[in-house]
Amino acid sequence: MRILGVNGWPGASHDASACLLVDGEVVAFAEEERFTRDKHSYGQAPHHAVAYCLAEAGLDIEDVDFVAHGWEMPELLSRRGLGWFPTSAEALEFLLPQRLFPRRKDPKLLFVEHHMAHAASAYYFSGHDSGAVLILDGQGECESATLAVGSGGDLKVLRTVSPGWSLGYFYAAVCAYAGLGSDAAGKLMGLAPYGTVGDISFGGALRIDGDGYRVDAVPEDLLSRGRTDEEDETVRLWMARLEKTLSLPPNAVTRRYAPALGRYARVTAQDPFQYRDVAATAQAALEQCVLAMVRGLLRDTGESTLLVAGGVGFNATLNGKLMRLPQVADLFVQPLAGDQGVSLGAAGWVAAQAGERIRPMTGTVAWGPQWGADAIRHVLTKTGTRFTEPADIAVETARLLSRGEIVGWHQGRSEGGPRALGHRSILAAPFPAAQQDRINLTIKDREKWRPFAPSLREENASELLDIDRPLPYMIVTTQVPERSRERLAAATHVDGTTRPQTVSAAANPLYHRLLGEVKDRTGDAVVLNTSFNGNAEPVVCSPRDALATFAGAPLDALAIGPFLVHR
Repeated sequence: MRILGVNGWPGASHDASACLLVDGEVVAFAEEERFTRDKHSYGQAPHHAVAYCLAEAGLDIEDVDFVAHGWEMPELLSRRGLGWFPTSAEALEFLLPQRLFPRRKDPKLLFVEHHMAHAASAYYFSGHDSGAVLILDGQGECESATLAVGSGGDLKVLRTVSPGWSLGYFYAAVCAYAGLGSDAAGKLMGLAPYGTVGDISFGGALRIDGDGYRVDAVPEDLLSRGRTDEEDETVRLWMARLEKTLSLPPNAVTRRYAPALGRYARVTAQDPFQYRDVAATAQAALEQCVLAMVRGLLRDTGESTLLVAGGVGFNATLNGKLMRLPQVADLFVQPLAGDQGVSLGAAGWVAAQAGERIRPMTGTVAWGPQWGADAIRHVLTKTGTRFTEPADIAVETARLLSRGEIVGWHQGRSEGGPRALGHRSILAAPFPAAQQDRINLTIKDREKWRPFAPSLREENASELLDIDRPLPYMIVTTQVPERSRERLAAATHVDGTTRPQTVSAAANPLYHRLLGEVKDRTGDAVVLNTSFNGNAEPVVCSPRDALATFAGAPLDALAIGPFLVHR
């Protein structure tokens, strides 16, 4: 069976993506932003991503059995008084027009409830036969949290939380209040450890209530007519409550022309760092609410395996707390936790309903486009780029890293999700601590308090970080032992934690070998790894993307396929 999972609807979505599942196995996955270079691909359909997935498998759209969309779009729109198409054929044409995807017959278009798609991405691809499932995001069609259980191939929803009480929107409101922007959850999480936790109820607006929480700032039954979600109204109500509760006023944001950039840029009235106590309080509030929900969920289901997805699942600090709960024996957080992952989940849900066996994830999300040596050489030559071809790119890159150079690493298939896991990465030695400022301030052009993560060989994880399990997706924080603090100085956050990626030879043999070469030169099989992109830019995908980012950022070198480009 060939199932094309998609996320993204013209004018009403973000993080558009496509996934092709053939007989229960992921053949291809890609995000639209990687092709259009428009971060999060707001309001876009996944046309480039779909075209890539089909090309990767050598298929046309008419060869696909089902197109599975990760939202129940007819319900979403009709519930809010918005129109829908008279026929499925018209809906499919709006999503995937024939001028782009010629066909003599249409595949069947199915719509999967958003949180069910998230749940499917966590359960069916985790490798566990059973587990408690927690979905947390801004919202789905009519819920912001879903507590469920997966067992024997079936998913059963136990309870939900309405959009008005969304923890995702609460966190987004605090991001906006601090001047970071409402879609900057990762920034707020990085800022939180610098602050002091205050009143986590925010003046009684958010209260732990048994196995859950209650919100006083927003009506539980909030419904926005004429819009596809409740985000704007929820964030507005939270902002008003925060302004009454907090001593700091909201951080005003304006847009000004920046001559150095040649475009408009966001400018805040105050340094967002001044809001570090607010960030710390919001993070603590989020954690306490979620921990209460999880304790109740595990007790009610009798499960000790916890499976997590939804945009809040990208909060690695929260995930670290979940992993260390005594009730949690095993934690799987879907690395495509955000809306990009519902294309994977929608395809998986349809496959499961048809009785197909789904192959679990094996430590990689590198299912995107790749370029062979000849194709890369052609791009380098055509652009007039000077390059060399070392005898062994892993050996040469390790030599550069060991002497303190910072290297762009573009190898193999492009990865999905926001984390670079050794295919589209910027690499450096994780020491001295000054490396952190150099990368943040000069290469990535972002706030100096933003943390970095290490990649280390799976077999060396216990020795460096006391890790007793694989953590291949860089989505959970752990404490850095005192004995390793100096060796991981640039990849250790101010609170003594880090967000590691353990690398196995099976999942990424070239990257694993590079880490071994680094160990031969520095004593430790570990590097600092951050995503290969500039500020407000998607992770690079193609060789041309890599060259463009390399040209604009003061990296020392670029290892692209078997070739080395030196500054």
